Amino acid sequence: MGIEFFYEEKKSYSNAPDVMKDLNLNFIVRNMVNDKYGDAPFVAEVLQHPLRDVAAVKERQKLITAACDNSESVKKLRHIIVDTSEHLDRQLKAILDCRGKHMTTETNIGTYLEAVRHLVFGLDKISSSMEREKELFAEGPFKNFYNSFYSEETEEELEEQKYLVTHLDSFKDKGEIFFQLSVGEGFRFRDLQILDVSEKAKRIQTGFFASRKNPAIVDEEVYDSSVEFINKIIQELLESCYPFLQRWQELLHTMKRQIMFLHACAGFYVRSKEKGMYFCMPEEECREAKKLYELSLALQTLTLPVSNTVAISEYKAIIVTGANQGGKSTFLRSLGIAQVMCQAGMYVPAYAYPLHIYQDIFPHFTRREDSTMNMGKFEEELHRMGDILLKSRPDTLFLLNESFATTTEVTAFQIAMDLLHAGMETKRTIWMVTHITTFAKALFGENINSILFLSAGRKKNTGELQYRMVEKPPEDTSYGLELYEEMIKS
Repeated sequence: MGIEFFYEEKKSYSNAPDVMKDLNLNFIVRNMVNDKYGDAPFVAEVLQHPLRDVAAVKERQKLITAACDNSESVKKLRHIIVDTSEHLDRQLKAILDCRGKHMTTETNIGTYLEAVRHLVFGLDKISSSMEREKELFAEGPFKNFYNSFYSEETEEELEEQKYLVTHLDSFKDKGEIFFQLSVGEGFRFRDLQILDVSEKAKRIQTGFFASRKNPAIVDEEVYDSSVEFINKIIQELLESCYPFLQRWQELLHTMKRQIMFLHACAGFYVRSKEKGMYFCMPEEECREAKKLYELSLALQTLTLPVSNTVAISEYKAIIVTGANQGGKSTFLRSLGIAQVMCQAGMYVPAYAYPLHIYQDIFPHFTRREDSTMNMGKFEEELHRMGDILLKSRPDTLFLLNESFATTTEVTAFQIAMDLLHAGMETKRTIWMVTHITTFAKALFGENINSILFLSAGRKKNTGELQYRMVEKPPEDTSYGLELYEEMIKS
């Protein structure tokens, strides 16, 4: 059994790099971690593994809500876990380095002792932190972490380990270590077990070394030999701790990733609210995305972009047409960002948002042509779309942004129509921004109730861009000519 704050899906988005890139999620992640840049890959990893069950999302939501309400406690716990994990990583590397070199016994012992001691003290700090806020951990949303932590190491075991490592190197200062062992084949020690340790044994004036039990060693030379013998035993004893260290290294890696994610969610939520942004937790009963805004744009400009309200739960497809530079791509990205955050159990940038689960998300945004491409833009778009179709399955979401704008309108019309019909027939949901008005108008003429048509309009009198999507039949626009008149012809 592992230790975890929350359940994680093992399967990531099939096209995770495209999801992160096309939805500008890497920029959002960098803002989430603030100055903790090393946390970004771990936070991104959690985002790329969507929850695919409503009950799991609701459990994650409770935990993230508690983290946001107790951000200082989460911050302190993050520091302890990350410090313990990263120190253990360094010490295990040092242990491996020692194995490949001829180090003295004392050096090997010191390396092991440092690893074991720092780990045990770190676990004790985690335990103490939870016990100080028992209501939050033992009985509240963090109880899964609390219970799984103590299932690995009980409070009694942690106390015993803390006592032993506190005094384990007491032999350096003429201390005492009581142990039992047996000698196996090849005169190797077997079944080493510490019985007790004490800090110091007093040195008598006559040269005798007193023990709590019996005065034992009279001769200094014999004493030195006994120390060497004890060192050998201690080294073997500590080497037997290596599996214990490895097990905790793995457990701490999971704990570190998850506490980094919770800390990033909590810090980001608090900072963003202070900047005037608003968020909500998605709800299963909700039917529409209400006043949804594009989060990455808000973070770039530090102002709230134009928001949109759309009843996304009622439709299997959304087709967006309208004015050039009217905010269509921004709107599509705002939907994609919100859905990814929803399936991570996070607050989303809206007043309300439906809790609906997709088994996968496939973005298809146009790519700038560059020297690394070994095919034309249209061929590259077809290649990516073919990959999406092979990987997708029922109940997945397609985010298509100006797909196939690089080919003729006749070709683009046919591809778009085939994709739309095939997708809906196989229970895919499609949110599409398109410049192909002939396709949109022909589709509107089919009177399919499960398709919502939106348009990025302008004000009637001034022609000023509104950046707001309105429910409207698709129509031809002349805004490209207006842009030409404004920028070139005059």
